[in-house]
Amino acid sequence: MGEHTRIDWHYSGKEDLGAGTGAYPEEKALGYSGCIALVALLIYLLLTGYVQWNWFQITIAFLLAFDIGGGLVSNSLNSCKRFYHTPLLATESKWAAIVKNKFLFSSFHIHPLVVGLLYGPMNITYGLIWYLLFMTSVVIVSITPLYVKRPVSILIILLAILIQLYALPPILGFEWLIPLLFLKVIHGHLVREEPYRKAKHKQPCHFTGGVQGENNRC
Repeated sequence: MGEHTRIDWHYSGKEDLGAGTGAYPEEKALGYSGCIALVALLIYLLLTGYVQWNWFQITIAFLLAFDIGGGLVSNSLNSCKRFYHTPLLATESKWAAIVKNKFLFSSFHIHPLVVGLLYGPMNITYGLIWYLLFMTSVVIVSITPLYVKRPVSILIILLAILIQLYALPPILGFEWLIPLLFLKVIHGHLVREEPYRKAKHKQPCHFTGGVQGENNRC
């Protein structure tokens, strides 16, 4: 017997660009947990002397970690899938319109450029190459048919990890940046997946075919 959940694309409530409007408290908590995990890693790197950054660099690094760590987890939330992959509501703000624009939202992720300039030896080449690869990946996933969009995104992430390992070494202290950035956006934000809600009442699963899909609700 399957788990009692239901697919639901509708939402309402106070606009939430981070966790998605209508997110459950536990979903929001998961997003903040991602922030905490990555910020904790940076604190560990600083305390152990693995990195030697000034206060400005520390502040920017924490902001990047907060965005990547929290965004990576939040983009996989059912509330975010529901929010980002549905048309803009008449009651939603211009900021919602911006973040629901997949290409525009992705283009704001200039993290590799920032890290290359502030933490490497003014290594703009590092940042430009990764930003170009990142935006190229965004275009590829965006034009990929839905039924293979998810595996294509995972393939791109695999290639990005291999490139970092053997072709474009990471900047010290930011070994996590490229893999997590690609996971956050290329898979988490761009791939449409069915958003589940907790079922109000337990009920048997009804299948119309061999595989549970959008019309097969549990």
